[in-house]
Amino acid sequence: MYARLTNLRFWLLVFPIGWLAMVFVSIAIWPSPGAASPDELATEVTNALRAHDFHKLEPLLAVGGEDVAKTTTDQFQTAQVDRGVYRDGAIVVEYTHDGTRAEFRLPVEMQDGRYVVNPVVTPRG
Repeated sequence: MYARLTNLRFWLLVFPIGWLAMVFVSIAIWPSPGAASPDELATEVTNALRAHDFHKLEPLLAVGGEDVAKTTTDQFQTAQVDRGVYRDGAIVVEYTHDGTRAEFRLPVEMQDGRYVVNPVVTPRG
């Protein structure tokens, strides 16, 4: 056993196999984007906008990625997010900006069995 542990060939074989196994396990347990229900999605989007954290918003988007998430959260830098609810196929975020109340609608889509928002309007035909 001692000879095997001190053998360089053994470690040159074990290290890559272990590394590949770690990569496959990491990919397998990676969380799916979106949320399990529209109400859970509304809560997560609202919390991300309240915290002005585009990293929390990015995995909830159907399209756009980091740029769209950053632009969306930047729009709420000076606003106070009051609440967010799922209503009529969209997440409605109610916010106050300079004393004026307003709503921001994010259409909800289902992708791979998970609910995501699509802040970019895409034509369907």
